[in-house]
Amino acid sequence: MDVQSYMYDMSRQANKKENDEQTTERKIEKKSYNDILEYVRKEISKNHASELAEIITDPEAQVVLRDRIVHYLNAGSFTCAEDMNFQQLVNKIHEDMSSFGVITQYIYDKDVEEININAWNDIEVIYPTGLVKLDETFASPQQATDIVQKMCAYGGIRLDESQPVQDSYISKGVRCSAIMRPVVDREIGVSASIRRQKTVAITRDNLLKSNTALAEELDFLTICVNSGVSVGYAGGTGSGKTTDMGVLLKNIPYDKRIYSIEDSRELDLIAKDDNGKVLNRVIHTVTRPHEDPKSNVDAELLLKEALRQHPDIIVPAEMRGSEAWTAVNAGLTGHTIVTSVHANSAEEAYERIFMLCLEKNANMTEKMLMRQILKAFPVMVFKKQLSDGSRKIMSIVEGIDYIDGKIQFNTLYRFQKTNEYMDDNMKLHIDGFHKKINCISDRLALKWYENDVDETTIKKYARSDWSAATAYEIYERGEVNGTA
Repeated sequence: MDVQSYMYDMSRQANKKENDEQTTERKIEKKSYNDILEYVRKEISKNHASELAEIITDPEAQVVLRDRIVHYLNAGSFTCAEDMNFQQLVNKIHEDMSSFGVITQYIYDKDVEEININAWNDIEVIYPTGLVKLDETFASPQQATDIVQKMCAYGGIRLDESQPVQDSYISKGVRCSAIMRPVVDREIGVSASIRRQKTVAITRDNLLKSNTALAEELDFLTICVNSGVSVGYAGGTGSGKTTDMGVLLKNIPYDKRIYSIEDSRELDLIAKDDNGKVLNRVIHTVTRPHEDPKSNVDAELLLKEALRQHPDIIVPAEMRGSEAWTAVNAGLTGHTIVTSVHANSAEEAYERIFMLCLEKNANMTEKMLMRQILKAFPVMVFKKQLSDGSRKIMSIVEGIDYIDGKIQFNTLYRFQKTNEYMDDNMKLHIDGFHKKINCISDRLALKWYENDVDETTIKKYARSDWSAATAYEIYERGEVNGTA
């Protein structure tokens, strides 16, 4: 017997000693390997989902997985019907739970941005330098399906014929979107996209050098968040909303407590000194979808928990469901919210939030609900990826009011395109500049003033003759624009 086998036999004996009384009272039955695999997989998925998910990004997590397999095999009162000893059974289950077949090496390759499974025999890998079609394929449509189902299960999601379209956030920065039969042909097996969020940190200087925004725009947003003004980011997939949010939040004073909520960890806001000591106050949380409602941890649940943690800033990284109304309520009750929503303009962003909130507010009038949203999110940023691949803050607006079915805006900044051309390599370039359009409203200036922003700073963004005294008079008369 080799040392490894001996150690596992000793581990098995030690663990089973605690359960001898219980197991002697139970009938020991033989089970097929597939039944044992399903039992172990279900127990680990239910009780150790986060550890299981780490296999995708941390090969060392496989050691922990092996220990879990040993534990649950010891806890079960059965033997394997197939001819294999305990060590072989552990190895076989570990292989089936941790291996991803032909795509295993690409899963662990940090340079890979995306793996696309178009069919069991059609796999492509995307690197920063471009796309590569693999010569290797899965052994069969069923093997491809089994592996993608396993990956979805790591995120607590079941992919099967009754739920053939699923989106699973597997681990930090890794997301799997999958479809299987009957949505795709049986001979295809499964189709999936496995995307890894790049971990390269984007800084304020990066945004300025790439002409993503003006320094004045970034300063404006920082002042807003520091003075308790909630900010929303609107844009499409890949527009850079999360990146900009990360840059903004990294410029927040360390004494402010930040609570983030994400489906997959992309934000990394924890600051440390050279000795590894944490300098700021950050709580990062991620949702954990599960088919069992008791085990399901969604954004709304985490947002409600955030309210109990007394944060200064709450960051629901993306609003896409019922958590939107909870976020609006939090914004209305003194919490600073920084969030994003999929929309094609600032106006559509407010409309999108309205639709997300509508389900929980069927009895509230349209005007009242929209006004609540505008109060909760006074500032909206619209971000876009242009045709040349560059990303720009296209506009920053202040939501003022909702009158006669229309949102009244005060546009503060706008990106203006000036030229579009192809270079000698047939690469498209878009030139343009960011322009200040209007001053902030007296209402927003007053909010800043009441949260300790000095008048000199306020006057850089407000009308030239702004003063706190006159602002209070204007506010009491119900006037809010003051954009002249």
